[in-house]
Amino acid sequence: MARIVTTQRIAQNAFEMVFHAPSIAQTAQAGQFVEILYGQDYAPLLRRPFSIYRVDRSEETFSILFLARGSFTSGLSEKRKGSLISIIGPLGRPFSWDVSQPRQHILVAGGIGAPPLYFLAQTLHNERAYREVGEIIVLNGARTRSLLVGLVEFSRLEVHLYALTDDGTHGEKGLVTDRLRTLLEQPSQLPRSLYACGPTPMLKAVAAIAYEFNVPCQVSVETSMPCGIGFCNGCVVAQRTTQGTHYVRACWDGPVFDANTLVW
Repeated sequence: MARIVTTQRIAQNAFEMVFHAPSIAQTAQAGQFVEILYGQDYAPLLRRPFSIYRVDRSEETFSILFLARGSFTSGLSEKRKGSLISIIGPLGRPFSWDVSQPRQHILVAGGIGAPPLYFLAQTLHNERAYREVGEIIVLNGARTRSLLVGLVEFSRLEVHLYALTDDGTHGEKGLVTDRLRTLLEQPSQLPRSLYACGPTPMLKAVAAIAYEFNVPCQVSVETSMPCGIGFCNGCVVAQRTTQGTHYVRACWDGPVFDANTLVW
């Protein structure tokens, strides 16, 4: 069980909820998620997955970011400070990166896909205290300004931040994939790595661009994960292996995958 510390509306129907959960806060890694049960009466019945957004290990807290757009998330947004919530985590395979040399780390976020990438940017930022990390570039996009989240938090880190909206209501008008292509067309003295989270069409486009430019790319897939522990097989995705195509569990074998191995 975890106790709600604060709940804050940060955009239209978007909320950040902070929990006091020492075990999760101390062990969570960027890209992992938690499974939350709405209430003790099991209505709604199933748990829902939420990416870990921010972690404060000294305060033993972590937060999630979500859109209130259904009975589960709308009800969750109305939970009061101090309420106890059943949470399992941290779960899943996190992002990984080469620490042997500085790199140009390019993070591509689409809408509510920003949380795990903020956690990744924060982790890379903190690594600078004892290791040369290189550059951190964040491409943060959404359909419109009201759905663009994490900008203030990203701006507080030592990152190169690009904000994009489809309709031009904030930052550049266009898609994150357009900006990504422009960025990769420019030469870099550092080897590059890509990390992405967002809607599946965006991830597919990012994966194709990464393949075109021969840049390693990890994606965090967004899919329903009813159990989160690999038991129900309700979150399978198609993955290409040397033995052919196999279906793997996003919650157990992911949610972070090498983009080049997925069958889009």
